[in-house]
Amino acid sequence: MSQLQRTLNDLDPFVCVSATQKCIRRGLEREAMQFAVEMARTCKAYFSWICNRIEVCSHEDIGLADPQAVLFAAQAIEQARRLYKPERMGESMMMVGNAIRVLCRAQKSREGDHYTAVCMLRAELDAFVPEIPDFAYDRHSQEGRRRGRGIEHFLAEGAQLHPAPVEQDPYAVEAVELWFRQEREKQRVL
Repeated sequence: MSQLQRTLNDLDPFVCVSATQKCIRRGLEREAMQFAVEMARTCKAYFSWICNRIEVCSHEDIGLADPQAVLFAAQAIEQARRLYKPERMGESMMMVGNAIRVLCRAQKSREGDHYTAVCMLRAELDAFVPEIPDFAYDRHSQEGRRRGRGIEHFLAEGAQLHPAPVEQDPYAVEAVELWFRQEREKQRVL
């Protein structure tokens, strides 16, 4: 395996990427940006690499703890990629910096990474196959239709929401009426 080019200041690029993420986790925004700048100044490929890592970090280390920060970071990184110019990096790096700062200041959670590991590694390591719950066999599946499950079953089982909405749905009654009407029309055609 060939060795990757070291950064502009002779640092290991893998360690720079790792340091960026570890600094974001710890809220060390200046240090995180310094490693990102080191990568970006080296070459466009390393700029892309650090942008990708910041996006992954936003989900791995923040995720649902601060979804607004994740969205802001994604938008800032997309803009940075679009505006990247190696001869004038100030604009794109300002956007990278904004992404880093919002992630450094965000509420943190590793739950997204843990959740993915639990679900994916269980499948890979234990050959786990999920069991399809009975409620999945509704009017939208061939098996559900074979079982004669129509709108009633869908409303009772397939459309359940947990947690339940806190506000009343102003369209629910009308939608249900239309679904029953649609089902009657289909039956009449057959």
